[in-house]
Amino acid sequence: MSKPPAEPLRGEAAWKAAKKGIAERNEQAYARGRKERAAKNTAFAVRRLENERRANQDLPRRRAV
Repeated sequence: MSKPPAEPLRGEAAWKAAKKGIAERNEQAYARGRKERAAKNTAFAVRRLENERRANQDLPRRRAV
């Protein structure tokens, strides 16, 4: 790790550092959102398949001819 500067950033350097920090937090939030959305979609698909299987069990069976 590098040592922090002796004095705080000022002017354009401070602005760029703040902008970089915001971009990093945004990317982390997007990644977290993608992960949560994937888990939610997977759970929804599993529930839907279970419901379809349950509904299909009640259908009449074809007789062999």
